[in-house]
Amino acid sequence: MIKYGSKWTPRQVIYQQKWEEVLKRIEDESGAKPGGPSMFKHYQAAVKRVMAELSDDELEKAKDTAEEWSNNFPPPEIQAQVARKKGWAYMEHFSKEMWRQCGMRVFVMSAWKNEQGEVLFGM
Repeated sequence: MIKYGSKWTPRQVIYQQKWEEVLKRIEDESGAKPGGPSMFKHYQAAVKRVMAELSDDELEKAKDTAEEWSNNFPPPEIQAQVARKKGWAYMEHFSKEMWRQCGMRVFVMSAWKNEQGEVLFGM
């Protein structure tokens, strides 16, 4: 079952805000290319090292940001990433469940903003 909402953690916020640093650290320390299959085994350790270097104030700010994003919504650039990565899967899952449980066909027309703020459409 797809979970449509998510509760943000300080770790997720730090990764979103410092993803370039995390990917660079993985590449520098392990030689694994960002997005490559070997990169993922180094991901957790790299995020942990980045978090260990943050001050208490930065960690507290990340905690507050995680709470804000969980209770309201993340900023538009984060929303655009989620729409790009998960939007189609969410729509497909919803359509299949409506057919399976209700015998209902669903037509989905979607519109979202990408990271550059351009409105994209799909069906």
